[in-house]
Order: sequence, then C-alpha cells, then structure tokens
Amino acid sequence: MPSANAWLLDVGDGRQVAIGQRELIQIMDAQDSFEVPLAPAHMREIIFWQKRAVPVMQLPVRLGGRACTGNILALVAFHDAASNTAGLGAIHLAAPPVRVQVDDNQASSLDEAGWEDMAISCFEQQGQSIPVLDLSRVFAAVH
Repeated sequence: MPSANAWLLDVGDGRQVAIGQRELIQIMDAQDSFEVPLAPAHMREIIFWQKRAVPVMQLPVRLGGRACTGNILALVAFHDAASNTAGLGAIHLAAPPVRVQVDDNQASSLDEAGWEDMAISCFEQQGQSIPVLDLSRVFAAVH
C-alpha cells in the first residue's frame, strides 16, 4: 500500500492540518510579522523573507474560530497556477510541526465544514480527521 510523508501542523483552536513534506520551507518566529491595516482578519499579517513580502494565514480565523496565539510560523511554498511561479505563504502554528507517514488506509472524509475549498484530501490520525491543504487554494486570494 502506498504511503507518503507529510507535516502535521497544529494551527490552534483545536485544529490540525497536513501539508506535503516538501512544502514546508522554514520555521520562523511570529514576532517578526507586521500587521496590515484593513486586511481580512484571517490574513492580517505579513513577514519579509528574502526581500519578499509573504502573507501570514490564521486558518482558525478563516474558519470562524479563534486566532492561534503561538509564536511559530511555518513558511510554505506551492505552485501558483495563475502566474506559473512559486508561491510563498506562512501559517501561524500553536506548536512545532511533526513529521508523519500517511497511507491509503487512513483516508477519510472531511467532517468539518469550511475545508472543502482549501483541502485536497483528508486522513484519520489518532481518531481525528486531518485535512491535507492545497496551499495554492489557501493563499489564492493574495496571489
């Protein structure tokens, strides 16, 4: 049975998500972020990485929950289909990422509303459904 490596991300408010092993670029300190006035509540911050402004996502806020209060950011990369370039984004984390191995037997359906426009699949880990993010969709509004 096929398996894949992934990063399990604790995004706060009792939610966990997963991204592909190669999508995580770097772990950063959230204290290096800057607030952007009048930006949407779920994407009110940016960081600068290699002379590039990078949007910071609060996934629980996008889903109607409470903001993550952790001081960790996951810098992620993805293919931006609109511009056919590499896109960058950052996600607030409540705890450091954990590497997991996922196989086909863990496949499950999304049991929480709101993920259908951000997740490409879902798997079960220790009794919890974990959405696998499509980062190009998560950050589509800013690229």
